[in-house]
Amino acid sequence: MSGLAQGAQGSPSRGGEGFDWVSLVQAGVRGLGLRPAEFWALTPAELSLMLGRAAPPALGRAGLVDLMAAFPDAQADHEGPNMNRGDA
Repeated sequence: MSGLAQGAQGSPSRGGEGFDWVSLVQAGVRGLGLRPAEFWALTPAELSLMLGRAAPPALGRAGLVDLMAAFPDAQADHEGPNMNRGDA
């Protein structure tokens, strides 16, 4: 289970991004005795906690700004709540 010690691992099909799903499912189903539906209902933070790892830190303001820059809204001209860039 060396992939579990590292947490998120690269996936060849996604160019090094993503999770090592095989190891995570094996840890949940075989290691923790979860049923598949129980495993898939967990959040990543819940699974990490159950596997004995600390939960990842909460997303802070700087992280949110980075995500917004990396993934801007597709419809910048849309008038709706939270579209006022002055609030950010």
